[in-house]
Amino acid sequence: MQVTACGLSVFMVYLFGKYIPTQLSARDFVVMVQKYSVFLCWISFALFFVSSSTSFMGGRFIGVFKHIPHMVSVSTLAFVFSLFNLFCVQEDRIRKIYLYLSMLCAAGLLILTGTRSALASVAVATILSFILFRSKSVRAKLIKVFIISFVLSAGIFFGGDMADYAIQVSRGEKSVGLRAAQDGVSSRWDEILRGYATFEEQPWLGYGILNKFGQSDDGGVGSYNANKDPHNIIISAGVIGGWGFIVIVALGFMGLFLLTLKRLTSKNEAIQLLAIYMITQIPIIFIYHMHISLGGIADRIYWLVIGYLAISKFTDPEKPAEL
Repeated sequence: MQVTACGLSVFMVYLFGKYIPTQLSARDFVVMVQKYSVFLCWISFALFFVSSSTSFMGGRFIGVFKHIPHMVSVSTLAFVFSLFNLFCVQEDRIRKIYLYLSMLCAAGLLILTGTRSALASVAVATILSFILFRSKSVRAKLIKVFIISFVLSAGIFFGGDMADYAIQVSRGEKSVGLRAAQDGVSSRWDEILRGYATFEEQPWLGYGILNKFGQSDDGGVGSYNANKDPHNIIISAGVIGGWGFIVIVALGFMGLFLLTLKRLTSKNEAIQLLAIYMITQIPIIFIYHMHISLGGIADRIYWLVIGYLAISKFTDPEKPAEL
């Protein structure tokens, strides 16, 4: 069973990290993901009014999905990939208004999920987009200057209060959205210690990819068990494959960081957007688990983005997008 799971993971990495990126251009990929994720956000937004009792789980918004991480992934993709349309695509006024509303919808749903790391990644992605993407008209330049001035002014007058709020959220003294307040530092540290204890039981060979499934007293494949997930990419690698896999993952992670930094200056704006998305997700990837699982939207998207960043060296730069 472990061999079968390993084979499926290798196939998934090949399919999403190699095959699809060579069949679909980076621009088409960004546009397609943006459209589908925005559509799912609007459907989830409608469900909030139609059946609010079924659109929440534990005080966190799940929309049309079964699990919270799916809603977080989709709303993050909808907002960040919409930045490509905002800065790189020439659209008429009606489509621009729809774009603004879609980004507002995605941001609102993300707040309802109460996911602090995703909110931070969206904020950083927006800042990087302002810095890295060139304005194509005088009007766009004026809008950019106005927004930057507004943000700086808000930071001067309200920066202290926002910083205090962020610190209180991280300590678990205040909450985001409807999610119950939680000490993110201590809870994450508890998960790391629990994962390290599991790693120490089999430090050389690990427990295989199926270690996160089933109950604690059996070896079968049941539902996902969060208590068996280290929630740290290095320790997760150790639990799966021991010290050897830790070395491989650590080297790969460092390579991904360097590759992403290099692609931030790409002449291909779609690749640049994917690099912005990945650089904001790298901290989340590090404090999460190994993305070779048998399910999850983020797993697929991460490998797709990695594939596009890797092969972009062999593709010709695309011209600025027009619609």
